[in-house]
Amino acid sequence: MQASVPRLLRPEAAQLSAGMSLAVVVVAVMLQVYLPLFWSQFGLIDLPLLIVVYLALSQRDVAAGLLMGSAIGLAQDALTHGPVGLFGIIKTVVGYLAGSVSLVIEVSYPGARSVLAALFFLVQQLLFWLMQHMLLANEVDFNLSRTLLTASAHAGVSLVLYPLLDRLKKTR
Repeated sequence: MQASVPRLLRPEAAQLSAGMSLAVVVVAVMLQVYLPLFWSQFGLIDLPLLIVVYLALSQRDVAAGLLMGSAIGLAQDALTHGPVGLFGIIKTVVGYLAGSVSLVIEVSYPGARSVLAALFFLVQQLLFWLMQHMLLANEVDFNLSRTLLTASAHAGVSLVLYPLLDRLKKTR
């Protein structure tokens, strides 16, 4: 009978380098800012959110997920026309939650990561609606069916995007 080693003590086989992570983040934020200007349907997919979820899940570290989420969210805030700090706060919470979930659930399976991407999109939308309504006193259009369809679109995009990002990992 083999003694089980806690997941936190198991070494990871491959990791995305810091430079590659930064490059992926910059490309994702730039695509999110500029592609909707030419193709409006691209604005439905929140690519920086998918990158926050991917990096937080692959790092398996709550603090790293929190910091990556805040940095990506603030970068997205700086380049968009919304209130500064809104996406920073939301993506910080999502990064924290994704880092926490990665400690409990095996996230190397594409199906698990896809479902988590959809769930974290729903969490982001809930936080966005709450902050818009409660903090900014803006009217919020609550369209549940569109939100669920967009969440499933995020799950589909993650099924394609995450294996591509896995190919960028370097082995230790």
